[in-house]
Amino acid sequence: MKHRAGIRQKVVIIICLSTLSVMFVAVAIGYLLGFKLSHGMMGNVHRKLAQQLSAQVGKIVDEEIGKIIACSDDPSLAKLRSLATTDKNIATFSIEPKKLSINGGLFIGPMEFDETPNRWVIPVFVPIRDENKTVTATIKVGLLAQRLFESLGDFRLDTTGRAVLANGKGMLMFYPGKAQLNVPVCEEADYRRLLTSNGKYGTVRGRARGDAVPVFIAFSEVNSRFLSENDVTWRVFVEQDSREVFAPFNRFILWVILAVIFLIIIMVPIGFIFSSVIVNPIRQLHRAVGQIMNGHWDHSVKIRTGDEIEEFGDAFNEMMVKIKDKQESLLDARNKLEDLSKGLEKKVTERTSELTAAKNDLDRYARKLEQALMIKSDFISMASHEMRTPLTIIKEGIAVISEGKVGDITQKQKEFLNITNKNVDRLTKFINDILDMQKLEQGKVVFKMEKDDINKAVDEVAGTMKVLAENKGLTLAVSLEKSLPLTYFDRDKIIQVMTNLISNAIKFTDEGSISVSTHLDNEYIRVSVSDTGPGIKEDDVSNLFKKFIQLEGGMERKHAGTGLGLVICKYMVENHRGHIWAESNSGKGVTFHFALPIIKTEGTKDG
Repeated sequence: MKHRAGIRQKVVIIICLSTLSVMFVAVAIGYLLGFKLSHGMMGNVHRKLAQQLSAQVGKIVDEEIGKIIACSDDPSLAKLRSLATTDKNIATFSIEPKKLSINGGLFIGPMEFDETPNRWVIPVFVPIRDENKTVTATIKVGLLAQRLFESLGDFRLDTTGRAVLANGKGMLMFYPGKAQLNVPVCEEADYRRLLTSNGKYGTVRGRARGDAVPVFIAFSEVNSRFLSENDVTWRVFVEQDSREVFAPFNRFILWVILAVIFLIIIMVPIGFIFSSVIVNPIRQLHRAVGQIMNGHWDHSVKIRTGDEIEEFGDAFNEMMVKIKDKQESLLDARNKLEDLSKGLEKKVTERTSELTAAKNDLDRYARKLEQALMIKSDFISMASHEMRTPLTIIKEGIAVISEGKVGDITQKQKEFLNITNKNVDRLTKFINDILDMQKLEQGKVVFKMEKDDINKAVDEVAGTMKVLAENKGLTLAVSLEKSLPLTYFDRDKIIQVMTNLISNAIKFTDEGSISVSTHLDNEYIRVSVSDTGPGIKEDDVSNLFKKFIQLEGGMERKHAGTGLGLVICKYMVENHRGHIWAESNSGKGVTFHFALPIIKTEGTKDG
């Protein structure tokens, strides 16, 4: 299969991409570091220029105001009038009311536009005192802003660089070639950021220029004694188009990018030349693989590059020798496996026939067993029903004879009749248990779930069984938890369960007591029956609820029974979605518990 891109092209692409990645990272880092360095260097240059210009402005302001103060000691104002006439920096001169004097001292007002000379002036208010140092008048001298800051107008930096003057609020006081003043030097947010910057320089949007071109700007405050005394702040700003500021740096980056592109162009043929060192041995290996695929297992490669590729070629030759040996071994193993497979197929066929015959026999036996179980069930049901009638007749006959209705009988005869009557009762109970068990197993028992009080049912059974316990010399104690919630259950079935458990407790307890109790156990109502009888071995507890099992040990078959009573109880409790269990230690009595869930809906249920 021929691939769309050969390994030579891939090697060249990898070399070019690696070079490009390294160059890109280098240029990016160089640009970021260079821009930061250039930004700081140009900021320092502009700030130093602003400091020099602000020093000149401060000097001119101090000299001009100093002249005015020197002439203010003449109450006749002759000196001030002469100064106003000869000093070209003074645009206006007027006498103001005395009340304009600020605390009797010099006051420099905000720049204003005077229509008389039609120019911007800076008002300076100077108090005039008489020989007693009393302020007699206030002179307002308007300094011509255009001439006062003439040195700023002469400043030029490259093509777009210039110097401007603004007050403390950032409003223009001087802008070369611009008549409209008292406008922001830049956006308010940029101005605040500029004032809080560490280097006192940055890039802003120059609103004073009338466009949105980014401007690189630095400032320095004017240091003047008179301005400081009057809490007046002026700042000299040196601004320049940011494109012009960083033009040398951008040209340098452009040359670097061109150099990178040139290197990439050179790397393409160099990559092709060096890729042959890798490609030629790989092509030789590829041809060797083709020969081997055609069945020439003796083919080998001869690579002499003195590096890992040569080691790979040697390993390839060694691998082919081992593969050839393995192939011969596999051919022998395949022949043996085919012979073994044929033998296994024959044995599998034989075993399959045997298993099919065995399965058919098992199916036949299963059908016979099912028929036998049905016959057994029908026989038990029929026999039980057929035995009920004669047992009833026998029981009635015994009663008639015992009562002497057919003639007098001796005491000995009455005792034998009582024994017979008890055995008839036991046989009747045995038959009833078998029939109940059969109905439960076949699901023919219907459970009528009605909302009732479990305590009343337990108390009813305990009252009925109390006489039997007392006849045997036992006490029957009842402890019912109060305020148990009403729940849905089949009253007759639960009474049957309770009767069986209490009668068992009386039957297997020779002395002591029987206790019956109810408890609320989370979402269940738990009923417990305890006795002080011989108890049950721990290993035998698991056999309690199995059919036709009478436990040995503590009981030792001294009491007759069908071995179905507890099994029937288990079926009935579980059909209430409950569970039943026993706890006992041999010689310490036994406690039977059954728990019924608290059901909130009524209805009937097939067992």
